[in-house]
Amino acid sequence: MKNLSPRQKDILKLVEERKNVSIEDLRQIIGISQATAYREIQDLSQMDLVAKIPGGISQVEHTSTRCVQCRRETNARTTFIIEQKDGKKLTACCSHCGLMALANNSNASTAMTVDFVYGKMLNVSQAWYVLNSHVVLCCSPSILSFSNQDDATRFTQGFGGEVADFPTTQRRLNQLMTLIQL
Repeated sequence: MKNLSPRQKDILKLVEERKNVSIEDLRQIIGISQATAYREIQDLSQMDLVAKIPGGISQVEHTSTRCVQCRRETNARTTFIIEQKDGKKLTACCSHCGLMALANNSNASTAMTVDFVYGKMLNVSQAWYVLNSHVVLCCSPSILSFSNQDDATRFTQGFGGEVADFPTTQRRLNQLMTLIQL
């Protein structure tokens, strides 16, 4: 999980085990004050990792309409799907989030993305990507997927950006996100 404290990870583990956890349970099991419990609940709820319920928190049911990375609604035009070895499918709202989730998922067996022009599914390793175009449908830096290099290049002529294959896109996204974090 992204930037969670050890205490927040403990809370999430407890919620995963019990489904619903009261404030009193958090105080006793995690060993925190009531005020700290409320602060942690607020933070985890804002990250959409738990749902607030009267007197405590509940496990959030993740649906395929929410991005596994940023929790935004997915868009059929930019969807990115990661299938894990256990058959579970993770859906991301865009190639930016999908590539970030893929980089952090050692259990992935396949990954598919949608061609921005034609709307057809394609293997992420065979796609061409346009990074940092003026078209930002979702997350930033923008990454749009194309089934061939020619379409990606033509797109950049009108909307800017850089064309890259899968490995280069992974490296560039990592570089761009590192720069943003500094």
